[in-house]
Amino acid sequence: LPYFAKQNDLEKELSIYIVALVNIYVILFAFSTIAALFISNLVTKPLRIIQQRLSNVRIGKRNEPIMWNEKDEIGKLVNEYNRMIEQLEESVQKLAKSDRESAWREMAKQVAHEIKNPLTPMKLSVQHLQRTSSGDPEEMKERIDKLSKMLIEQIDALSNIASEFSSFAKMPTPNIE
Repeated sequence: LPYFAKQNDLEKELSIYIVALVNIYVILFAFSTIAALFISNLVTKPLRIIQQRLSNVRIGKRNEPIMWNEKDEIGKLVNEYNRMIEQLEESVQKLAKSDRESAWREMAKQVAHEIKNPLTPMKLSVQHLQRTSSGDPEEMKERIDKLSKMLIEQIDALSNIASEFSSFAKMPTPNIE
């Protein structure tokens, strides 16, 4: 019988023990959750920095490299990002140079075309004059005058093209303020 009388005390002690154990586990779980959040923030911070920098990469704009002194996996990723930024900058410079070169090529084609336009009638007129040189002297003088006027006009046109191209090729004078 004494065993049954202490049954309630044993159950109370057991319930107090279980409640204390549950409280300890809840507190440990809360601390471990807080520690896990803190550690995960420390681990993911470099990845968030890299993600932010990658989302801010723009062509034609100065992209800042990431400074990372450690030689871990994140460091390798940062080194690759920095190398990619350098290559992107070099590619932009090459593209700009290529665009300038193609613009100058196109301009040279246009100038060559504009120079050839007046040369063709000049050549044809001189050839026509050579074929008809054995004719009447009065008609020959009239043709020479006509040819001379046309040659002068075409030479003036060529000179104008050359001077316009020359003025286009000159850099504008800087206006220092």
